[in-house]
Amino acid sequence: MRRFSFVALVCSVVALAGCGGGGGGGFSGPSTYVPPTNGPFVYVTDGGFIIAQIPQAQTGVVSPSATIKGPNTQLRGAAGIVRDAAGNIYVASQSANAILVFPPALAGNVAPVLQIGGSATGLSGPRGLALDAQGRLTVTNTSANSVTIYPPGSNGNVVPAVTISGAATGLSSPSGVALDAAGNIYVANTSGAITVFAAGANGNVAPVRTISGAATGLNVPSGVCLDASGNLYVANANGNSITEYAAGASGNVAPTATIAGSSTLLAFPQSLAIGASGNLFVTNFSVPGVPGLITVYAPGASGNVAPVQSITNLIGPIGISV
Repeated sequence: MRRFSFVALVCSVVALAGCGGGGGGGFSGPSTYVPPTNGPFVYVTDGGFIIAQIPQAQTGVVSPSATIKGPNTQLRGAAGIVRDAAGNIYVASQSANAILVFPPALAGNVAPVLQIGGSATGLSGPRGLALDAQGRLTVTNTSANSVTIYPPGSNGNVVPAVTISGAATGLSSPSGVALDAAGNIYVANTSGAITVFAAGANGNVAPVRTISGAATGLNVPSGVCLDASGNLYVANANGNSITEYAAGASGNVAPTATIAGSSTLLAFPQSLAIGASGNLFVTNFSVPGVPGLITVYAPGASGNVAPVQSITNLIGPIGISV
């Protein structure tokens, strides 16, 4: 099996991270903004330099209904993406060591309205993003083996309110990140473990739970997502699989379900999001000879199952928000 190269992705388009969606908070979008009526939408980072808006109901070879792209956007190695309750779009620009924020309307070659970046921020290869109900932004930093958290509305060279880092944390090339209803932080470490930190964790703290070991089926875990019941879904980039774990799972535990096999069309899966209907949306970075695509699976899917929907005509989708 071909090994997943993080060096190649960091230098070009970068693998993501994290769970789609987001909580409230952040800044308010323009009062004149009227959401399009042909939604709901999937928002993805594609090819490292594009944010694409795609109607969720579309399938097959489709073109985005709107995009953000161009030199003014400052998008470089776009990885994680998350949206707040007002529809504002937060993107991890990994090659620029910055978080860029755009208003809800995808308007082409537009500059970000907010930007977190600079030596004080602690950003180093930012990858996964998550927003809590208060609008605080959680970021995984692949190059620094850290998680940093910023207050709502942060802009410029700001010091994070929280930094989780150090030997005790077990963080090792952290990628995807997700938050549960209690504020616990779930991190996919591409070295092969899921680490869970308590809400309010800060500093060189040990995780409250770790999922790792041969029985777990983890194989370069890249993205994580939680459903309303607290079940955890993990995208395994090297394993071309999605593994699911019961709420509260810990240790060397077997997944409760695994989506894997040729019928699934999984190809270097990167990030996950769950739609309102419970369908699971997955970005697939692709492999030689296979285009980038989004695959969608029905609730409860397991085994070598075909997706109920697939969206292609993409360069190399990474982050996703539904």
